[in-house]
Amino acid sequence: RLLCKTTTAFFQNRDLNMSSTTLAPGLARKVKKVLDTRLDGRETVACLKALSEFYIENDQSARRGLRFAIERRGLDINNEFIHASESTQGTLKAVDDKLDALTQCVDSIEEALEKKSQSTVALLRETESAKNDLARIQSRSKVIDTFLRDYQLKESELNALKEDIDETTEIVGGVSASTSRVITPLFYKALRRVKQIHKNCAHLLRTQHQRSGLELMDVMSGHMDQAHEKLCRWVQSEVRIAAENEFDNTSSFSADAEERLEQVAKALRVLRSRPTLHQYCVEEIARTRHNALFRHFIAALTRGGQSGKAPIEARAHDPVRYISDMLGWIHQAVANERDVCNALFLSTDASLLSDEEDEKDANNTSSTRDDANSGSVKESADTSGELYDNMEGIAKDTMVKIMDGLSRPLRVRVEQALAGTPDALETYKITGVLHFYSGVLEQLLSLTTASPSEAEKGLVEAVKVCAKAAQTSFNDDAIVKGAAITRNPPVPQTGLHAPPIVQERLEVAISILKAASSDVPSSGGLSGREQSGINEHGNAGADKIIVKVLDAIIDPVIEACELGANKLIEVNSTIIGGSKTVPWAADAYVLNCLGALHTPLKQYPLAQAKTQDLTRRISNTATDVADNYAESILNACGLLDVLERVSLYQERSSGVMSHDPSLTLDIISKALQGLVESAKDGAPDFQEVQSPRVRLDIQNRFSNRLIEAYTRVYIAVLNPNAGYGSNARDHIKHAPDALSTIFGM
Repeated sequence: RLLCKTTTAFFQNRDLNMSSTTLAPGLARKVKKVLDTRLDGRETVACLKALSEFYIENDQSARRGLRFAIERRGLDINNEFIHASESTQGTLKAVDDKLDALTQCVDSIEEALEKKSQSTVALLRETESAKNDLARIQSRSKVIDTFLRDYQLKESELNALKEDIDETTEIVGGVSASTSRVITPLFYKALRRVKQIHKNCAHLLRTQHQRSGLELMDVMSGHMDQAHEKLCRWVQSEVRIAAENEFDNTSSFSADAEERLEQVAKALRVLRSRPTLHQYCVEEIARTRHNALFRHFIAALTRGGQSGKAPIEARAHDPVRYISDMLGWIHQAVANERDVCNALFLSTDASLLSDEEDEKDANNTSSTRDDANSGSVKESADTSGELYDNMEGIAKDTMVKIMDGLSRPLRVRVEQALAGTPDALETYKITGVLHFYSGVLEQLLSLTTASPSEAEKGLVEAVKVCAKAAQTSFNDDAIVKGAAITRNPPVPQTGLHAPPIVQERLEVAISILKAASSDVPSSGGLSGREQSGINEHGNAGADKIIVKVLDAIIDPVIEACELGANKLIEVNSTIIGGSKTVPWAADAYVLNCLGALHTPLKQYPLAQAKTQDLTRRISNTATDVADNYAESILNACGLLDVLERVSLYQERSSGVMSHDPSLTLDIISKALQGLVESAKDGAPDFQEVQSPRVRLDIQNRFSNRLIEAYTRVYIAVLNPNAGYGSNARDHIKHAPDALSTIFGM
C-alpha cells in the first residue's frame, strides 16, 4: 500500500513536471504506456504483492536501489530454483544414461536380428514349400475320401452283403420249426450303396478315368448280382418257412409271422429291378402256398382243426352243411390269401419302400421344383401307375394259382355229395350255396384281370361247375318227377278237390321258398362296395333261379291237373244218357288245383312271378267257365243266334233288321222271354269251385254276360232304324232291369 501510494505520488509529480516540459517522442511513448497500464490487473497485483515482500521502506535510497533490489531478488529466486532442481537434474541424468544404454541394446539386437534373418531365409523358404505340400496332400486326401465314399464300400457293408442266410431248423416246444436269418437293414443300406456307386461310375465314364469306371462298375455289378440272388434265395426260403409255420402250427399269422411278411414284401419290392428273380420268387410263393393250402384243406377235411374242431367230412351225411362248411373254409382261406398277396405285392406302407424307390421319390420331389422337368414328373407318375397295375395283376394271378389247389378236392366231394341222391330241397340249398360262394370268390379273386387260362382252371370256375352240376341235378330230378306225374295224372275225386300230389309238390316248393328267403351266408373279408355288388348279383341270380325252380316244380303239377280234367271230360262224354256232373266240372277241378297252389305261394315275395302266372291262369279259366255256360244258356233259349245277327247288322250299318226273317219281332221276343224264364232261379252258385272269390267272379261274369246280351238285343229292337215300329216294346214283356233284378245285380 505504501508502494502504491509512493508510486502514485511519483507519477503525479512527474506528470506535473512533464506538463511544464516537453518530452522526447520515445520517452513520451514509454510514459504513455506506463500511464496507460492498469494497476488493478491480476498480474500487476501479483507483481506488486511480490514486491511488497522485500520492499519494505519507501524512502529515497530505497527507491533508488529498487532496480537492484528487484534484480537481486530475482537472482535469489533463481538460485533457490537451481538448488531445488539439482535432485531432479540428477534423476534426469540417470534416466538419460539408461536410455543411452537401452539404445545401445536395441542397436545390438537389430544387428543380431539382421545377422539371423540372413541365416533363416532358406528355412522360411522350406517352411513355405512344406505348407504348400501339406495343402496339396490335404486336397488329395479329400479327393480320396470323396472317392472312397462315392465309389467304395465299407467293410461292414461288404460283410452285410456276404452274410450267410442259410436255412436252419430249431426245436420249439417239441416241434421242429425252420428258421432263417433275417435280412438286416444294413443289407438294404449296403445294396443301396452298391446301386449308388454303380450309378456314380457312369460319371467316371464321361471323364478320363474310363478304365477305372468300367472296373468299378464291373465290381459293383457283381456285388448287385450276388446281393439280389441272395435276396431271392432268402425270399424263397422265407415264404416256404412262413407257409409251413402258418398252416402246420397255427391258423393265423402271429406277430412274428407278420413281421416276416413285411420283410418279404420289402425284399420283393427290391427285387422288382430284377424281373427274372422277382418272377422266380412269385412262382415260389404260389407253389409253396398252393401245396401248403392243399395239405391244410385235406387235414381240415379228414383230421379237423387244431383247436378241437371236428373234421368237415364228419358231417358228410348232411350234404348241405358238408358243402357249406367246405366253402366256408375256402372262403376264409381266400380272404387270408388275398391279405397275404396284398401285403406282399401291394403294400403302401412307407417303411416297406425300397431304397431305390425312395431315391426315385426324392428325385421326383426335387424335379417337381423345376418347371423344366414337369414332363419327366408326369412320365414318372404314369410309370408308377403302370407299375401298380402290373403288381395288382401279379397279386391276383398269384391268388388264382394258390387257390387252384383246392379246385379238384372240392369238385370231387361236391360231386360225391350230389351223387348221394339228396332230395329237391337239399339240392336247391346246395345250388344256392354254390352260386353264392361263386360270386363271393369271384369278387375276392377279381378274375376280371386274370388271364383266361388261369380263370378257366381256377377255383371259381370249379365252384361254378359244381353249381351248374347241382342245378342240373335239381332239374333232372324235377323233370323225372314231373314226367312221372304227367304220365300218370291223378283222377279227379268226388268233390273235385285238388289231388294229394298237388299238396306234396306245393310243400316242396314252399320249403325251397323258405330256404331261399332265409339269410345268405355272410361274405366276410369284403369291402362295402364288394359286398353290395355281390348282394345285387346274388339277388338277381336268386330271382332267376327261383323262377326256374318253381316252374320245374309247379308246371308239371298244373299239366297233370289239366290232363286229369281232360280225363273227366272224356269220362262224362262216354256216359250213356249224359253226364251226371255239371258242365263246368273239369274247369272247376282245374280252378281248385290252381287255387290250392296260388293261396300258399302268394305269401312269399320270391314266388311273385309264379303267383302272377297262377292268377292269370285262374282268371282265364274262370272267364272261360262263365262265358261257356252263358253261351250255353243263350244258345238254349235261341238268343245266341239273334245276338250274332244283331251284331252283324250293327257292324254293317246297312239293311233293316225287321226285314230279316230270322229276326222277326216274335222270334226276338220269344228268345228274350226264354232267357228270362231260364234265369228265374238266378245264376248258378258254382259250388264245385272251392274258392269263394273265384266263385263270385264267375257268377258276376256269368250274370253280366247274360244281362249284356239281353240289353244289347233289347236296345237294337227299340232302335227306330230297326223297322219294328213304335209298339215294339209292347211285344217284349220284360225290360233289362228285370233280368238284373233276378240276378241281384
